[in-house]
This record gives sequence, C-alpha cells and structure tokens, in this order.
Amino acid sequence: MIVCSCRVLTDEDFTSTLATELPGCPRSAADAYRCLGCGPECGRCLITVRQILADARAAARCHDCTEDCALRDMVEAANNDEVLLDAAE
Repeated sequence: MIVCSCRVLTDEDFTSTLATELPGCPRSAADAYRCLGCGPECGRCLITVRQILADARAAARCHDCTEDCALRDMVEAANNDEVLLDAAE
C-alpha cells in the first residue's frame, strides 16, 4: 500500500529499512526516510510511518514484555497519535 504519495513509498519500503536496524536502537520516521534516500515532503504520512515501524518491530520481537521497554512506549505513543487524529476528525 502506498503510504507516502509525495514520494510514492509503500509500507514495504519503510519496513525494509528495519533490516539494518541494530537491536535496541529505535528508528524514527525521519531516519527511515533517510535510509530510503529522501525526506518527507508534506509530512501527512509521518504518523502512519511511525505506526508501520512500531507494528513491524512489535511483530518481530517478544510480545510478552514484563519490563518497561522503549518498544512498548513507542507503540503506545504511536497509538495515542492515531487516537488524537481520529478525535480531531
């Protein structure tokens, strides 16, 4: 699915940037764009890109976190952004 219509980038383009990610080092949407050799143009896709990256990380790692972890915090933050956007519409 096309996520960034300005740069014509798909969700698979963004998840492919995680292949080079070091464990424990969160990658931002801006870092993912840099890996793809560009940057966001209008910025409307950034929340979606953050969610795609967080979902891909969550799917690739342990789902039974018992300790505080940056991954869970990042997923919760992305979900909160989505809730705020839904409320604003």
